[in-house]
Amino acid sequence: MTTHTFCEYGKERLSIYEVNGSTDLRMNLKSSQYHLIVITSGEMTVDVNFRIFRMRERSSLNISSGETIREISTSADIRGYHIIYSPEFQTEMRTTRKSPISLQLKKEYPYQEFDESEYELIYSSIIRIIGYIKNPEHTYQSILIKNEIFSLQLNISNKRRKLTGSIMTDNANHQEVIRERFKNLVDGHCDKQHSVNWYANAMLISPDYLSKIIREFDGTSARTWINDSIIEKAKFLMLQSNLTLKEISNKLNFPDQSSFGRFFKNNTGQSPKEYRKTLTGADSEDSDA
Repeated sequence: MTTHTFCEYGKERLSIYEVNGSTDLRMNLKSSQYHLIVITSGEMTVDVNFRIFRMRERSSLNISSGETIREISTSADIRGYHIIYSPEFQTEMRTTRKSPISLQLKKEYPYQEFDESEYELIYSSIIRIIGYIKNPEHTYQSILIKNEIFSLQLNISNKRRKLTGSIMTDNANHQEVIRERFKNLVDGHCDKQHSVNWYANAMLISPDYLSKIIREFDGTSARTWINDSIIEKAKFLMLQSNLTLKEISNKLNFPDQSSFGRFFKNNTGQSPKEYRKTLTGADSEDSDA
């Protein structure tokens, strides 16, 4: 994996990892750093504090310090950049440049997708930052890197502002806004709410209209999106906790362990017990669900 690192005052302040098909990011941690993942091509699924993000071409994901990150899967054609910077670097960016970026919006809407012209601004900033990192002899290296990081953050924030502005004003991007709201609702509630009707009611639209929008944008159904999110949370709990399968089924709001087992096997081809065994290599004391 190619890495570009910027150090200042004897400390590592910023690192950029070039992501490719052979890269194993091994993201499975509670990070004290700030992360920005930018995908150029391919797909990546990431779990951040039990919120599942399915990243695709020309997308970005902000991850704040203190959040738990887990890379779930990547496609073979994945390409992109994983930028990591220290809390001190982030604080300096906000204070010295009087940043207008809303931390609340950044946390509520960490995932963004860009059109070609928007993504070109993001990509160009990253390439320039790498170029500055490679030129440590430049008198103004630090200033140039920080200015470009600030520009990168502003361009991502601009997309976020457009989205949230659309939500507030119900403008011409209505369908895209519905899709984004649906994804955020599923990320936050799929451990308790499993039905398409619930999400449609929460957005004051019909289930058929919601399903139509999701299928047009993503080529899959709203039902499938919800099910996939539940499965990813179940896998995460089996990997990251010592909860029994019964406790996991309760946590994910299934009426009983058998219902959870049928749901899991229908969607993965394995029972929960079989899946957990592939993680541990040992038999579980849980009854087969």
